[in-house]
Amino acid sequence: MPVPYRGSSMMYGQRALHGIPGVSCAYPMCPRVTHNGYGGWSRHAGGPRSRRVSSAAMSPRGWVLLLTAVCAAKSVRAQADPLAVTWPTGERSPTEALISLDHDDDDDNGVPDLADSPLPESDNDLVTVRVVNVPAGGTLSVHTEGGVRVLSPQRVPTDVAAVSASQGVAVVTLVGVAPSHAPRDAAVSFTAGDTTVRVALTVASAVLLHGDNTLVLAHRDAVAPSHEITNNDTLPRLSAWGDTSPDPDNTRVELWDPGADHGSVQVESVGSVTSTRIAPGALRGRLSDLGLVATPGGPFRSRFLRLVGDDVDLRASGVQGQTLLVGLRDILRVHYRREHIAGEVTTDLRVGRPGNDPGPLAARRARLRLMVLRDRPQASGGRPVIGDDDAGAVRIGRNQVAIANEIYVQCLVTWGEPAQAAVSVVDPPPSCLLAVGDDLGLHAEGGVVRFRAGGRAIGPVTVRPGWRPVDTAVAVAETLRRAGFRPRVTQNARTDYGDIGSADVLVRDTAGRLVTLTQEASVPLTTDRRQSVAIGETDFSDGLDEFNNLDSSAGTLEERALIKPLRDDDIGTIDLFVVNRFTRSTRIGEAFVEGDSGAILNALVLDRVGITAEREAWTQSHEIGHILLNQPWHPDNMGPDRPWLLMDADASLAAVSGPKRLTAEECQRMESESGPSAVPSLLTPYDVVQASPRASAYRTWPSTPWYPRPVVPPAETQASTPAVHEAPLPASTYGITFVR
Repeated sequence: MPVPYRGSSMMYGQRALHGIPGVSCAYPMCPRVTHNGYGGWSRHAGGPRSRRVSSAAMSPRGWVLLLTAVCAAKSVRAQADPLAVTWPTGERSPTEALISLDHDDDDDNGVPDLADSPLPESDNDLVTVRVVNVPAGGTLSVHTEGGVRVLSPQRVPTDVAAVSASQGVAVVTLVGVAPSHAPRDAAVSFTAGDTTVRVALTVASAVLLHGDNTLVLAHRDAVAPSHEITNNDTLPRLSAWGDTSPDPDNTRVELWDPGADHGSVQVESVGSVTSTRIAPGALRGRLSDLGLVATPGGPFRSRFLRLVGDDVDLRASGVQGQTLLVGLRDILRVHYRREHIAGEVTTDLRVGRPGNDPGPLAARRARLRLMVLRDRPQASGGRPVIGDDDAGAVRIGRNQVAIANEIYVQCLVTWGEPAQAAVSVVDPPPSCLLAVGDDLGLHAEGGVVRFRAGGRAIGPVTVRPGWRPVDTAVAVAETLRRAGFRPRVTQNARTDYGDIGSADVLVRDTAGRLVTLTQEASVPLTTDRRQSVAIGETDFSDGLDEFNNLDSSAGTLEERALIKPLRDDDIGTIDLFVVNRFTRSTRIGEAFVEGDSGAILNALVLDRVGITAEREAWTQSHEIGHILLNQPWHPDNMGPDRPWLLMDADASLAAVSGPKRLTAEECQRMESESGPSAVPSLLTPYDVVQASPRASAYRTWPSTPWYPRPVVPPAETQASTPAVHEAPLPASTYGITFVR
């Protein structure tokens, strides 16, 4: 049979063969053929030219058979295009790839991800590959070997799976369940029809270590910031493979890849859903190109790293490249790639454990209610004592919450998202507090009490001889209650020089509003010559009258007149009041501690200087420390002066060696005195996660190492470590002295 249009393949475009019922070509450049009306057929539109074909050269039936055969041949050729596998790191049809051992715990349920069934939706160590050119309507058969499994549609790891294809594309998810013991000792094969593509795999493992080189396992452990001065000699600058760290909170990366002879890793701190100041998945810090050292037959290790809570520590001199900024419940993520090999190895670990974890690394939440005072009532033109206006005062107040987060991450405590902190600007309260026996706490000699409440006369209230201040206060309160007011009586702690404790009566109306108390004209508040009665008044024109070491448990009358009306009734909240200054300028901050057994507890007061010295003296965090520790004194009052400690009495230095360190023992005391089992509880479980019923079975997992971990004594490999030691110096050498 003669071939029409010699030199043409006849495959030029997708055209219907018009005039031949039921016949078409499936390809874009097939020619369009129509009857020419002269007993023959013409080809046009789809090809480069049109020519007339004699009916003697080819009959219509011959044309149909020829074109059908050509199109069918092209279709078969297209279906035979080879399977192509695209790795998530971008490589197309690699012959070899890395895959992570999925030993972390991305859902924090206490079970390693590789042991969960089904695997958690949050598992981010899975490898999702795309296989293209799967025959239409067909399925892809996936077979795994070694320490790799394929996920079924139910997210259950299995050796073999049939994966449906959509438009010729199949999506396959792989998981590493056992580490390789030799390069390429695992594999995955993809089969469609008679075609199979096999990719050799190495299951590699990345894990973090404690300072003693023991494993930090995500399902039962966590990392934490250091308690040490960032650049002192407890952070080794150089670390050989077997070296350990004097600081157990220092960490390093251990990598197992039996196919590598060198490499480096990257470590990031990434936001989680419960991190503060950054969005989930956002980057907080990164250390790139951390070199690895090896030992024969064992894994690689990086040098030691130190986790820190603020920018000053992050930029500490002499340890650049070894500090990483973190927040509580951040994700610490390790990345590793082998040169010229597809795939990436990752692992995640949290800063602190879930709040319901029974161990010492459980995350805790504290709550701060911050009130910025106006210098006088707003109706009288009052302005906030800090900031240019109310908005500026709130911004400064919320920055105090951010600073507290930076400091207390050492103890795995957060104060919540600063942007959502309870910060308000308030007027000083009216004179709504009546004090009985203030300061001296003397018993009554006998007399009567008279005053006005909201303009209404109260009294005379008879005071019997021998009455304690609280007895007189209760009698006054009963009179107020009969007059339609809502009084509250509180008894104060005894001052060091007093007889017994004084008592206060706080007065509100039936709507809960504070009621102004005044003295009757020309009439004394009390006729008792021994037991005093006074109306508390808050007047910031000369500052706030501060307590001293003798009356700190009770507070001054002006302090009580400020705090008692404004505090809330939530004993689990710490109230912080910001004032302009203290009258005698003997301090820049003060705290009222439960252990003093006073009527005011879990409250602190800062003045403008204390706010200004926010990252020099860390006054706010220092005063909070008194409350959480339930401890009114300072460690340097009874021991050596260590001016780098947060609880030092008078240190101030805006530097890495400044007074901002909390010891591990102090963190333990906070948990004991203020944790979930304490009364009142100021530290509550944070980021509570539902543990798996199977978690207890994995508390000692793995029972044997996944891969060889030789024991190399540090003495045989000790690397040079330049010392930057902060010697204990007197506080006066650390800058301006602030009394806190």
